[in-house]
Formats: sequence, C-alpha cells, structure tokens
Amino acid sequence: MNSGVRVLHILPSVRGYGAERAIVDLVTRLSATDIEPALLTIYDYPFGTGDGFPFRLLSAGRRNRSDRFFLWKMVEEIRRYRPDIVHTHTHVGKYWGRAAAFFAGVSRIVHTEHNPCDFRHRTALERFADSFLHRVTSRIITFFGEQRVCLSEFERLPMDKIVVIPNGLESPQEAGDRAEARARLGLTNDQFAVMLVGRMEYQKNHELALRALAALNPQAREKTVLLFAGAGEQEAALTRTAQSLDLSGRVRFLGYRSDVNALLAGVDLLLMTSWFEGMPLALLEAMFAGVPIVSTPWRGAQDMLGNGRFGMIASSFEPHAVAAKIELALARPETRHGIAQHARDHARAVYDISRMTERHRRLYLELAGEAS
Repeated sequence: MNSGVRVLHILPSVRGYGAERAIVDLVTRLSATDIEPALLTIYDYPFGTGDGFPFRLLSAGRRNRSDRFFLWKMVEEIRRYRPDIVHTHTHVGKYWGRAAAFFAGVSRIVHTEHNPCDFRHRTALERFADSFLHRVTSRIITFFGEQRVCLSEFERLPMDKIVVIPNGLESPQEAGDRAEARARLGLTNDQFAVMLVGRMEYQKNHELALRALAALNPQAREKTVLLFAGAGEQEAALTRTAQSLDLSGRVRFLGYRSDVNALLAGVDLLLMTSWFEGMPLALLEAMFAGVPIVSTPWRGAQDMLGNGRFGMIASSFEPHAVAAKIELALARPETRHGIAQHARDHARAVYDISRMTERHRRLYLELAGEAS
C-alpha cells in the first residue's frame, strides 16, 4: 500500500552522467516502493524525455545561467506538486533548489552533498546562503563516515543532521568482452591501458594523470597508454600539456562516451586523480566490473576503497606518488587482480542499488513521521 509520502527530487537535468544518472536510477527504484517520487529539473528537457520514466517529470525551464526568473517557476512547480519532502542535489540544487523549497513552504528539505569536501573559496553570498539554508534543511546526506566528519566541521553542522547513505548500482549480469573492448579502443595485447573517466574540469585533476605518466620509469611508460573518457573546457590545455611532456603517442582523448561500462572490460587499470569527490560512479563501476583501481587520497577514498583493500591509494597528490602505484599495478598483475576481485565482491555486497533505495525510503518515512 502506498504510504502517501510525496518526495520531489531536484536536479539540473536528466541528461548528465554521475550524480544525475544516480538520482534518476534512485527515483526510478523508489517509484516501485510505497514512496511517491517525482523529479523537477532546473533546465528544460527535450520533448518526450519523460515518456519512459515511471515517475512524474517536471521542469522549471531555465534557459541559461543568466536566467533568474526560473526560481519562481520552481516555486510554482513545487507548490503545484505539493510534496511532503523536497530532496535537492548538486550545486544548483544546494542553493536554488533549497531556496525554492523554502519559499514554497515545504517543511522537510533534504540535500545530498555530492562534493562534501570541496574547500574552494566561497563568496560572501554563498556563505550567507549556506548558513540560512542549512538551518531550514532537515537532513544532509553524504556517502562515507570520513566525509560526514569533514562536512560537520567545515559547515558547522551537528552530526545528527548528517546521514551517511552510499551510492549504489545494479549489479551487472556479466562482464563485457575484453577483446571486443580493446579492439574498440585500438589497443594491442601488450599495451597496459589506464583509463580516467570524468569531465575535464578542475575537480578531476586530469593534469596529474599526465604528469604521473611522465614520471613512470621508462619501461613502464613505454607499455602504458592513458585513455581520457570525457570532455570539457580543459581538453585543449591538456592536449598541449601532453605534447609538452612528449606524451602525445601515449595519450588518447576519447571525448564523452556513453559506453564506459563496455569499455571498462578492455582496460587494465581505472585511474582517479580527483582533488575531491563524493562517491564517484566511475570508481563504483570499476569495482563492479573487477577492474583494478589507483586513486588519489581524496576525502572518502580510504572508506570507499577499504584503506587499500579494494584499490591502491597514492600517498599524496604528487605525480611520483601516483606513478609509484601505477608501476606497482603493472609489475604485479596477481596483486592488482586479487585486489580487484575483493573490490567486486565488496561492491556487490555493500553497494547494491536496492540497499541505497531502502535507506532513502526509510529516511523519507522517518521525516514524514516527524512532521505528522
């Protein structure tokens, strides 16, 4: 029987990867439970986008970043839907989404902090908005205990206001074909393929991957091919950096790819060089696929990778530290494959999407109970 608890999620769009994809999957799963979920996008979506979704899809129709009137459209859409809970996501949801929910008179607001340890400079207006919006937010979700502590200290939030709910994925039915994936990537059998997945922007720190490749010993560098799956504003600068480091023949820019899961079957290592993360889907997909991982020590990496049991974690953000882990993975195939197998077993046991869905469901019912 339906609980009658109406939860409206707010996202920039439903066309992206990462957080947007994870939330669409979550709302889809919630629609099969006793929760009544819907999704409000800040930017408009192409006609017919919502036809295949089992939930209601709304839009504030924001045209561009200079459009500020969309806030009142959001308020109108929220009032029209009359949710019991509004759940916001990403940077625009953190500010515009929570503000719209407040102006619409929603008494229960939840926000998922997808980058809980991003310590970059905030404007005075952002600091003021954070102070006010945190007070009217019932719960803030993050992914790991390490991030919960970090978020509490940085945002001056009480620990009992922060809930830890890791992301989840649906377990793949079978691994992709390695030979087919390597052929698609143009790889030979003797090449050691290292892939980095992510938008080409500051957070993902792609330049470190290039400098780590340059720091490999000559024998390791000669065998290694670095694959960038993703696009973004820094691609031209990264291309120039690769050329200046004499790496052009060892680096391939694949652009945005919608077939990352299939390509993972053909790579030997998933590399993450991010300065900060929440719970990256690229890492989670690699764990489910049994692909070895090397990561920088962003806040949460130790929790997600079991202090090195499920992936190799560099000692610092320096090129030589990342290069040392890549060299270790290359030199010890049995070690890297053993770690990857443990990671796959762990991910399937702990990071299944049904667990993520149930923890969100319980949180919504708890909040609805507090309001009644």
